[in-house]
Amino acid sequence: MLKGCGVNLGNPETDVDMISSVFVYGTLKRGQCRGAMWPVQPLSVSVVYTHGTLFDRHDYPAMTSGTDDVVGEKWDFRPEQMPRVLEVLDAIEGANQPRVPDLYRRVVVTTWDLCESGAAEHRADAETSRMSYTYHYASDPEDDGFTRILPDQSDEGRVRPCVQWPTTSRP
Repeated sequence: MLKGCGVNLGNPETDVDMISSVFVYGTLKRGQCRGAMWPVQPLSVSVVYTHGTLFDRHDYPAMTSGTDDVVGEKWDFRPEQMPRVLEVLDAIEGANQPRVPDLYRRVVVTTWDLCESGAAEHRADAETSRMSYTYHYASDPEDDGFTRILPDQSDEGRVRPCVQWPTTSRP
C-alpha cells in the first residue's frame, strides 16, 4: 500500500481471486468509445468514486494517486471471469505487456458508493467501500499533454466536490 493515498499496486497473480470489480473513469465507461470492448457481461455496473487525481486530454483521461473524489463506474464480475477481464483490459490500457513500457499500471483502489440525494451520502463510508482494480497513468500526465481536472467548487449539496471525465466544459 502506498502510504496515505489508498493505492495498492496489487499482485496480479494472487489478488485476482479476491477482487472481482474494476473501477473505470474514462473511455471504458458505458456510452464512451471503448464501453463495448469488455470481454464479458458484468454482474452489475454502479456509479462510485475513489480517491485520485484526474487529468484530461483531447482523446482520453489519465488518473494518478491523489485525494480528489474521482467519479466513475464499478464493473462487478464473477471471480472466475476476472483473469479474462484483466487480460483484455491490460491490453487496452497498455499495462503488463511483454517487452513494452507501460502506458498505464493496474492498481488496487478503494471505491465507495455515490448517492446523489444529498451531502450526507457523499462521504467515505466503510460499509460501502469495496476494493477494485483500476488503471493509473504510468508517467507524469502533464509531460504527455494532460491537464488536471480540478474539483468544481460550485458543486452545491456535496460534502466534497467531485471530478469526472468527460468534463462538462468539453465541446
